[in-house]
Amino acid sequence: MESDGAGFSWGKLTADSEGEGWFRLRPVTTLAVAALLFAAVLLLRLVATNPNDPVTILYTLPVSLLAIQFGAAAGIAAAALAMGLFGVWAITDEVEVGALGVLSRAIGLFLIGGLVGHFSDRLRQALAVVTSKERQLQSILDNTSAVIYLKDREGRYLLVNRQFERIFGKERDSVVGKTDYDLFPRYMADAFRSNDRRTLKAGAPLELEEVAPHEDGPHTYISIKFPVFDEAHQPSGICGISTDITARKGAEAVLKQGQDKIRKILETAHEAFISIDSEGLIREWNPAAEETFGWSRERVLGRPLAEVIVPPRFRESHQRGLAHFLKTGEGPLLGNRIELPALHRSGRELPVELTIAPAKVEGGYMFNAFLRDLSKRKRAEEDETRLAPLGAVRDRSPGPSEDGAGNSDGSS
Repeated sequence: MESDGAGFSWGKLTADSEGEGWFRLRPVTTLAVAALLFAAVLLLRLVATNPNDPVTILYTLPVSLLAIQFGAAAGIAAAALAMGLFGVWAITDEVEVGALGVLSRAIGLFLIGGLVGHFSDRLRQALAVVTSKERQLQSILDNTSAVIYLKDREGRYLLVNRQFERIFGKERDSVVGKTDYDLFPRYMADAFRSNDRRTLKAGAPLELEEVAPHEDGPHTYISIKFPVFDEAHQPSGICGISTDITARKGAEAVLKQGQDKIRKILETAHEAFISIDSEGLIREWNPAAEETFGWSRERVLGRPLAEVIVPPRFRESHQRGLAHFLKTGEGPLLGNRIELPALHRSGRELPVELTIAPAKVEGGYMFNAFLRDLSKRKRAEEDETRLAPLGAVRDRSPGPSEDGAGNSDGSS
């Protein structure tokens, strides 16, 4: 394989614009060689003592050469020239050649020139198509942000793309033929080789998470590895396409930390927290909700909220309100603090204070609600209302000083 210095190549399978590859000779050189061959054959014919000498066959050399280099038309023209030189020889040596001899030689030379030129043209066209596709593929591989590489069954690199060179600071020529153990720390090479073996054994593409060294420290990659098969459909190596997901992993870690903090806040909150999706299914249920409504988190996740805590007489209006919001984006309960009855697992109803807010998410909405059990407060209010008349009577009863004063006035 040959390198262009900047990226990699599949190996020069075709001829380039200057005629290299299968056609090594330049046009001028080809013409010069053909002229020398014609001259040499003519000279051999002139010195030959036997008119039937097979030297005539040597004319096929320049005819074939010109046909290969320039195509069928050049091959036929070279055959015509060869016949002309044959005629010159026959006239010079005053050799009588029968019509059949001339015809047979002409047919042979013209067939050679035409057929060789024809197949040369077809081959040149096919190679031009391969060259174009190779350049397109190389351009794609060298301009992708993914790291792409090809290894044989033993783990030796056969090719790498420009991104591989840039990230790992190694020229392609210094990578090809080496293994991961020659390029990376042993613990990383062990992991890479293990994944390669898994891919070969599976005989199918695998998605794997791998860690590779960078100047600023290890980076995490998602690698799609798949086996490459030979003509007998046996795995001859593997190809890998690896994408750096270090930034994404960092963002996921930050997001997880945030989610963990929110979860801890909800887990320690004194108010019940319930979250439902656009279909009214419960997606979150904190410990305070477990205590308030008597249902464990595991028993309610994924169930409709309506059948868990909404009293039967309000379930239809609950469904209508949810559908109305999803259609219009409006709801009378949203963003307000309201009191309404809720259903305990035991079947009893309890008064709750509800605050609910919608949140737009991918694929719909999430509805987050905080609920506070008002049972104790309601009982206290009822007790206060029930005992209020007794307090009023006590306030209106005369005290001891008033009775004493009346007795004093009566005795005087």
